[in-house]
Amino acid sequence: MDPSLLRDIAGTGDTDALYALIRKDPNMLEHIDQIPFIDTPLHIAANEGQIKFAMEMINLKPSFGRKLNQDGFSPMHLAFKMGHTKLVLRLLQTDKDLVRVKGREGMTPFHCAAAAGNSNLLFQFLETCPECVEDVTVLNETALHLALKNKHTDAFNFLLGWLRKNRRRGGKDLERKVMNWRDDDDNTALHIAATRKQHQAVQLLLDSFYGLDVKAKNSEGLTAREIIENVGRQGLNMSSAEDDDRTTAKIKRIKKRTSRPERALVKLIRTKNGLSENMINATLVVAALVITAIYQSSLSPPRGLWQGDKISNPTNTSNLTTTTKFGGFNDNYAEKRSRHVLGEETGKSALGS
Repeated sequence: MDPSLLRDIAGTGDTDALYALIRKDPNMLEHIDQIPFIDTPLHIAANEGQIKFAMEMINLKPSFGRKLNQDGFSPMHLAFKMGHTKLVLRLLQTDKDLVRVKGREGMTPFHCAAAAGNSNLLFQFLETCPECVEDVTVLNETALHLALKNKHTDAFNFLLGWLRKNRRRGGKDLERKVMNWRDDDDNTALHIAATRKQHQAVQLLLDSFYGLDVKAKNSEGLTAREIIENVGRQGLNMSSAEDDDRTTAKIKRIKKRTSRPERALVKLIRTKNGLSENMINATLVVAALVITAIYQSSLSPPRGLWQGDKISNPTNTSNLTTTTKFGGFNDNYAEKRSRHVLGEETGKSALGS
């Protein structure tokens, strides 16, 4: 059989012509599958965006979905590269683990989406195959590393939010593992953000993740604080940027900063997945009391906020003075916290050794 004939058939999506060739040579697809690295008909169809033909081919030969061509790409890699998003999602529906196939440099389609800053595909991949967030490249990079290295803060924000709000069993350990993961240069996501002066990403990490290893040193023996000092701490913006309004409503909710009650709920659900029924009932009671206490404390001003006797008007001069001082504390808190984290105040800082 002329290989160029099959290539033309796959490129044009001619399913009838495909079966005509199979009738002539029933072992045709099996012979192709025996070659370690090759552009299968599925690769060609994926590259050209021929959805119907691609679905027919992966139905006949599911193994083609995991095979790499001579350039180190799987069919899903090619479909993503060429912008055939619908075909990528159809392949994902057929076999969710195709998003974890490692191609050239150990890059999976999930890694490619992170490197390209495609939050919509990242969302679809994680919804279908959450395990893909644990995959790393040959340089030991996670999707978080790749998003930061390619200056896609929005995609990084989404990944960070997904890890925070992941309610599956073991979510807490997964969050800590991925956020503190080191690449081949021992750089964590925080190191990358600091090195590349991605100040919004630094702030997101410091504000959102309580298990962050801020004292971790890379292969050069530097912590993130020391890297920030080396690049001059130029214009570190400690305020969160608004979410990109082009993303979907679900993605916006995931990226939104986690409130204390929501964080407590996530921890509860993570714990629930590993508890017996009796333990679950007991935990629910305790969690309800804790969340109620947090809510009530947020509504009630601290004791001593208002001065004077019980019939005093809370707007008198003495009370206004106290309120003003208390408001000043709130206004300056973010700035003082930032200076403390970066080691600008005297004493031991959060990023210090």
